[in-house]
Amino acid sequence: MQRRTLLATLLATPALAQQGWPTRSVEILVPYAAGGPTDRYGREFAPRLAERWGQNVVVSNKPGGATAIGTAAAAHAAPDGYTLLLASFGIVTNPIMLRNLPYEPESLAPLCRIALGGGILYIHPGLPATNVRELVAWAKAHPGQLKFGSSGMGSSPHISAELFAGQAGIEMVHTPYRGTAPAMTDLIAGHINALFDTPASMRFAREGKVRGLAITQPQRNATVPEIPTFAEEGLPAVVARTFYGFFAPAAVPAELRTRIANDLRAIAATPVVQGLIRDDGLEALADTPEQFAAFLSQQDTFWRRVIRDRRIAL
Repeated sequence: MQRRTLLATLLATPALAQQGWPTRSVEILVPYAAGGPTDRYGREFAPRLAERWGQNVVVSNKPGGATAIGTAAAAHAAPDGYTLLLASFGIVTNPIMLRNLPYEPESLAPLCRIALGGGILYIHPGLPATNVRELVAWAKAHPGQLKFGSSGMGSSPHISAELFAGQAGIEMVHTPYRGTAPAMTDLIAGHINALFDTPASMRFAREGKVRGLAITQPQRNATVPEIPTFAEEGLPAVVARTFYGFFAPAAVPAELRTRIANDLRAIAATPVVQGLIRDDGLEALADTPEQFAAFLSQQDTFWRRVIRDRRIAL
């Protein structure tokens, strides 16, 4: 009888511990520098999660290593639900490109995808191009002089630039940054002359600081209807969708992962958060873990082919 009682107590302990979770601060790791969209979304979710959970939720920026540093920190974190990861495109491409990935991709479990969108090709207004065709013509006339920035090696802006260069038959020089914000700063300053970024950066185009040429979506974006698709510009294969979503260490108990995912989805579905994401020109989502996992599988198949064709390695 004593054995049965002890066994029942041991089996119940994890569930009881999860019921009391969280009892201290929860950390959201962002593998990019402060100021970019991933960081901004983390800081939008943190106070709303803190209100639901009754504990502080802090955002920690861990850029570098093509997002592998911050991602690895989340993958190696204790599987107790106190460390989450808000990741983007690099979580798909790093396992394809990095020869010595500092974590196992399977060690992270998708929780909730919150946003999906295309990137706009922005150029410095000093370039003599007002559309994609003129930019391609300039790049062909000046081989090796088209300097693309990105938010990091293997990021959506990087791979989008590679996809564009391959489809257009042009050369480009890639300069990775630790986030989109510093890359945009250098584009405005003229240190680089091209960058893929979200529709939110059209505010700089409207101020005349950069010029937006085309978007990597199948159709035009309703928030920036003046920007054509690459298909309209004669490059239909340049379709690249970036995304933002939350992950947890896969060893976190399934019951706790489900609870966290449900709370993330509840916040992602609120009108305020959906409005903020739409204001950035992105599609606002509140995916289940299963929906997010299916999307990631599709992305892996598509980008594996692009990375192989362009021979991209880190």
